[in-house]
Amino acid sequence: MDDDHSILQKPLSQLIADQLKKKIWNKEIEFGERLLESDLAESFDVSRSTIREALKILEIEELVISKARKGTYVATFTEKDLDEIIELRTLIETTAFSKALPKIEACHFNALEKITKEMKIKAQAQDWKALFDLDVQFHRYVVDLCDNSRIIKIYDSLQVQIRTFLMHLDQYYSSFHSFYEEHQALLEALKTKDSSVVKEKVKNHIVYVEEKILGRKEVEDDKVIPNQK
Repeated sequence: MDDDHSILQKPLSQLIADQLKKKIWNKEIEFGERLLESDLAESFDVSRSTIREALKILEIEELVISKARKGTYVATFTEKDLDEIIELRTLIETTAFSKALPKIEACHFNALEKITKEMKIKAQAQDWKALFDLDVQFHRYVVDLCDNSRIIKIYDSLQVQIRTFLMHLDQYYSSFHSFYEEHQALLEALKTKDSSVVKEKVKNHIVYVEEKILGRKEVEDDKVIPNQK
């Protein structure tokens, strides 16, 4: 099924939710910003009920929060949120990558090689947005091969939060090339077909990318992104 046909199959509220996600990822909408139904309805030229449905989708994905008598706001992230994401991501990916190993064939390695080669190009271009897109593609590609629909469903929900979090932390990354090298090393680990090697590399990869490259020591007051009220 091609992308255009897939888009046509999506409800309007989902299409708008996807557009709002992109705006958050591109920093056109900031963490903590209030989302007004009337403004969004006018901007997208749709009814307020459609906007409410779109915001409900984002609320389920924990990208927005609804405050009684105050309105709807883009969610914020703290150090505790990051710790929880790291813990859950580690549990899911070590299991999913290990279960995917017996199913990974030459064609799958070729696809992953293509992604990492594109990462190298985007690292040279210093394009964080494209690198984060490719990061999502790489990890989701392997997780999809684990053949466990429930793991995939949970991971889908987590990926939205990971992607949103990363897009607002590019200022903390120390090296574009290190981001690419980590994925190349992860690919080499997968090629060993050794479950213990892969699990250890996945764990180290997540900790390295999420903690060391993010430069969490530079963050003050236990807040990665300040809460806005």
